[in-house]
Amino acid sequence: MSRSFACEVCGATLDQLPRDPRCPDCRGPLSYQGVTTPEFVPTDLARRPPTMWRYREALPEVGTPVSLGEFMTPLLPLQAGSRQVLVKCEYQLPTGSYKDRGAAVLMSYLRQTGVRAAVEDSSGNAGAALAAYAARAGIHLRVFCPDSTAGAKLAQITLTGAALERVPGPRQEATRALREYLARTGAVYASHLWHPLFLVGVKTMAFEITEQLGWVAPAAVVCPVGAGSILLGLYRGFCDLRRAGRIPRLPRLVAVQSGLADAVYRAFTAGAEQVAPVFPSRPTVASGIALPAPARGKEVLQALRRTRGTVVTVDEDDILSGQRALAQAGFGVEPTSAVIWPGLLRLEHHMPLPAGAVVVCILTGHGLKSPAEPVMPHP
Repeated sequence: MSRSFACEVCGATLDQLPRDPRCPDCRGPLSYQGVTTPEFVPTDLARRPPTMWRYREALPEVGTPVSLGEFMTPLLPLQAGSRQVLVKCEYQLPTGSYKDRGAAVLMSYLRQTGVRAAVEDSSGNAGAALAAYAARAGIHLRVFCPDSTAGAKLAQITLTGAALERVPGPRQEATRALREYLARTGAVYASHLWHPLFLVGVKTMAFEITEQLGWVAPAAVVCPVGAGSILLGLYRGFCDLRRAGRIPRLPRLVAVQSGLADAVYRAFTAGAEQVAPVFPSRPTVASGIALPAPARGKEVLQALRRTRGTVVTVDEDDILSGQRALAQAGFGVEPTSAVIWPGLLRLEHHMPLPAGAVVVCILTGHGLKSPAEPVMPHP
């Protein structure tokens, strides 16, 4: 397996990842460089099983993958206001969220490199996905979560046999507690925010969308953004497809954020090159995107601008209304996913698209991961 990694900040290259998967020189984020221009031969792909591993030319060689059957998720029509869009039902993956894509590749890599134990910090879905795939890989995982994490997500983590560390306070306190643990123990950090192999797995979402559309890229893709993993995975995946000659242009990428956790929106509208942290005055019901700032904020802004995309924010009442509207259309998703509904309705004011343009929206997490009746945060 090629283990070529490069720092996105200082350009340093590494043959192997450190236990803390950040640049040893500047602490910047690392990218995997092992695959440059993958091959995509539609006739070959059509003969392969309908899982994310059908795109193996674009993925690192990890031997036998750690898999729970990551099938191609449905792409279904939805009427949203005056526009019909397509929704990518990522919440139907094995643990109920898109994060299974990244977890499968990351745990496959760790198992192949001989890792037997690792740690992670998460607001819930990433911890649940990594815990399940770690169990499948025979890797013991310790997960640091905010104490406010939905009980269903905590149950998913503990049922796998992973060690759960519940941390009082907001999401960033879980990261602080994990960093203290890393400093004491030197454990392997299986971070969905920092580990470059996680993003490699998320890229397969772009490949699936394009194949499902008959090898035609959509006009735009709308997704929730907190850490930016979906947006960056899509961006890198569509860039792979363009380099391979499969699509002539990149789709416009649209980030949707809660108005209570809108660091990317503020940076984008201000024309900034970096995303400054924003600490919410109160919690948002969209807890999965309630991060002060993305670890790869500069690349998130670049992806939005290079695709002529945009960022919209939505308020709490609209998120809950969106969750109900999606459920009444048959899509039972958690509030973090539901931001796409009000985001779509506001998109026309920010980035008008021609009638008939193909717009794909990402539904990220299953509704059973959060309370059936969402509770508004206290002011």
